[in-house]
Amino acid sequence: MRRLALAAALSASAQAAVADDWAEEKCRPYAAAWAAVAPGEDAEGIGRAFRDDHAAFLKSGCTSPEVCPHSSQERSLADLLTLMAVAEGMTGSFLPFDCPG
Repeated sequence: MRRLALAAALSASAQAAVADDWAEEKCRPYAAAWAAVAPGEDAEGIGRAFRDDHAAFLKSGCTSPEVCPHSSQERSLADLLTLMAVAEGMTGSFLPFDCPG
């Protein structure tokens, strides 16, 4: 019984490590994409909350998807980042865009 518990614990630990590595691997090119297209502070239609939430996503290592685009400019930026992410081989589940329903 102990061996089964140990095997389960090791398996869970290995799965967590793989998930962390995957997020880290995908976060680097996503952060580069954001840096390439991030609008200036005075960009029309891009709100402080969108910027702050996106900064928190990147700071978390791309693990806390809670960036909600509200304006048409924010949605266009989210669409562009989505296309860039897909071009890098990321899945939609990686992206930070999530609006409470």
